[in-house]
Amino acid sequence: MPGRFGPTDFAACGRCGSGQVHPKLLVMGPIAGVDSDSRSYVCHTCGREGLPIFFDTESARAQFEREKKGIWEPEPASAKKGPVSIPILPIQTDPLIDIKLLDLVPARVARVTGVRWDAGALTPTGYRVSFQEYWDVIGGPRYNASRVYMLDLAGINRANPNFDVTRHLGKRCDVWLDSGGREPEEVMDGYMLDVERVVAGSKTLASLDSFAVLYALSSEVLPCLDWDGHVVWREPKEGQVDLPDVVRALRGMGFTAVCVMDLRRLGSELGPDPALLSMLEGLDLDVYLGGGLQESDVLRLSERGFAGGLVDPFTPVIRDLLKTPRPEAPTEAIAPAPAPRSTATPRTVPDSTGPL
Repeated sequence: MPGRFGPTDFAACGRCGSGQVHPKLLVMGPIAGVDSDSRSYVCHTCGREGLPIFFDTESARAQFEREKKGIWEPEPASAKKGPVSIPILPIQTDPLIDIKLLDLVPARVARVTGVRWDAGALTPTGYRVSFQEYWDVIGGPRYNASRVYMLDLAGINRANPNFDVTRHLGKRCDVWLDSGGREPEEVMDGYMLDVERVVAGSKTLASLDSFAVLYALSSEVLPCLDWDGHVVWREPKEGQVDLPDVVRALRGMGFTAVCVMDLRRLGSELGPDPALLSMLEGLDLDVYLGGGLQESDVLRLSERGFAGGLVDPFTPVIRDLLKTPRPEAPTEAIAPAPAPRSTATPRTVPDSTGPL
């Protein structure tokens, strides 16, 4: 949690050493869910409440966490992980869903849909499957995704995030969640859910100043700069639209990681824009790139110093795994007898076993 007292403060939980320490938000008060008690902090890893311990560097904090786990030797350089490949999951839900139904079939109610950037909005495509079917594929041993980047389309497009559904889905995997918060306090609402990281997208924030406010609340918020040739903000009057300049400004605030979403290529599977890659190389923070990426693109990103890639929802690999083979029925040696003629009017029943 650097940034609460300055860019050189790295907070750790006194019990477990985790850096997931945030000011405790009050659910009652003059402005419910917004006001915080500056003397009270909560660890989102172990649940401890109290004052954190501060370190001068992130590596010192990480060593303290390892010691809390009984690991006394510093982490060897060879143990550093390679680039991560994170599937983007645009989630579409019906805002009128009965909450009682969610307790029974939340993973079937939520749909993972294709998505494109069109007329200034994330527009779902006709290709979609149930979350249950999608997660069975990418969470299974053949794809083995460790986390997902979830776009709550109801929150992003209508400022109406479906936290009831997201809470259920977050129990199944590690989630980086963009719920479409318009104000920093709305972004922080994501920490009420069991997610790994809360994402703040520039497309729903008013200006660069919003990120400064977010960093003061929690350095663990992950900025995402939505880009279609310039940085996209909710307020068109925001003049900070040059991508490298905005990334450097975020680094100056203290952020150590950022996502960049190429909206022009999102859902296209065309791979990363070479000009965009050149624009982002050499920046002093971890950059996760998304928009048009397939799994093979992530490996090439590592060669250029990127931390990882946000993979399009339906790459050829994922679509192929979604095609669940059906068992073949034995063929009869003789033709079956004709069925009795019916006088009822036939109707077509859509097949719900695969993508629409």
